[in-house]
Amino acid sequence: MSRAKSKPADDLPKRERTRRALIRAAAELIGERGYERTSLEAVAARAGLSRGAIYGNFADRDALFMAVAESLWQPLAPAFPPGASLAQTMAILGRAVAAEAAARRKRAIGAVSFQLYALTHEPMRRRLVEANREVYRAAAQRLLADHPEARLPMPAEAFVKALHALIEGAMLLHLLTPELMTAEAIEAAFAGFAPD
Repeated sequence: MSRAKSKPADDLPKRERTRRALIRAAAELIGERGYERTSLEAVAARAGLSRGAIYGNFADRDALFMAVAESLWQPLAPAFPPGASLAQTMAILGRAVAAEAAARRKRAIGAVSFQLYALTHEPMRRRLVEANREVYRAAAQRLLADHPEARLPMPAEAFVKALHALIEGAMLLHLLTPELMTAEAIEAAFAGFAPD
């Protein structure tokens, strides 16, 4: 999934501006306080809106939190040149993950607190399962468009899930121990998925 180019705020309909303001306010508060200690009242106050604006745009607190997670943690979608080998694809993905790991360091508290929140709130965990299920399907189809399944080390959807686990694990370890989980270590891990 690639990131959509965003329109200037003035060009957006009022509903979209309100949604973005709420997501931005929630993201700021989550970064400061974590998910557990971020209330809808605080989000509305930070956005300069009423609590009713939240319910006019999101079904509940978890829907707002899921929108925050989706806005901050887009799946990586580096550009792969047509005809790239699996080894070249993994090298490109490894470099992209290494670069993104460093960029995401500023949002680490929010990311880790979201994981904890999802682990302790079953409805959010189920939403995450469904969101990831769709991401895995789309990513497997994209992978198969460039690489025949017979050349992959495992079935496409299993490969995508393994890559997601590697991405998340590498990023978390980079956040915790950047001295050990360096860009070079991340790139080497991805290269191991497609030895020449």
